[in-house]
Amino acid sequence: MRKKTNLLPRRYFRIPFERPVDFTILKYKRRYITHLSTKYGPAKGNDLGEDGMSFVSQYSLPEDIVVRVVFELPGLGEQSILAKVIRNRQVDSGYLTAVQFLNLHGARKDKLRNYIADETKKGYQFLQYF
Repeated sequence: MRKKTNLLPRRYFRIPFERPVDFTILKYKRRYITHLSTKYGPAKGNDLGEDGMSFVSQYSLPEDIVVRVVFELPGLGEQSILAKVIRNRQVDSGYLTAVQFLNLHGARKDKLRNYIADETKKGYQFLQYF
């Protein structure tokens, strides 16, 4: 028997993204939470897509909390994006947290889309030898 899940298929392709990520807690249930504003964490990226990313950190972040994620894209510099936690689960090295980007539009989104496309092409360059 097949197990039912509430997960929807991803709208956008994701690429591996094993780069440093920093996050800062901002809001929970539409309220700014100043007592947690000093809570921030270094994390290690897991994957990156046009509408979100996942990372592993030492913190278990509740769903619907809003964070600012900051990471560097080679050739494009530092990216600072608001994101909402969609999923969080414990893994061997901490907590795998998936976030959905909230304020990524227009030219910024196009840059990310092009970066993902370029990285994907690099991953498939070996196919020319077959």
